[in-house]
Amino acid sequence: MKISYNKSDLITLDLGEEEYNNNYAKLFCYNIGSFPIKYLGVPLHFSKLKREDIQQVVDKLIKRIAGWRGKLLSSAGKLTLLKSCLANIPIYLLSVIKFPKWAIENINSQIGNFL
Repeated sequence: MKISYNKSDLITLDLGEEEYNNNYAKLFCYNIGSFPIKYLGVPLHFSKLKREDIQQVVDKLIKRIAGWRGKLLSSAGKLTLLKSCLANIPIYLLSVIKFPKWAIENINSQIGNFL
């Protein structure tokens, strides 16, 4: 197993001197990164996630629904599509982070409009 240095970042929580951070980055051959970051598709931050971090998930769901609006699907086909594809997008993130109420209501309204 090898480390992919071009995909890795050094993120320090120390708000001290940048000289130390640069020295560590040179020592370990990493770029210097900052929060928020995405790890396995999940937005991570050391404080509460902002609205724009979670809005990306809601937008991804709306974009996926928009491609299916024009299709002539039966109600059983729509339900199968919802269960297999649309529900899995937010479920993965819901298992890791707590969604705010506005995001859950927005997702539910989009799914309801699709049905």
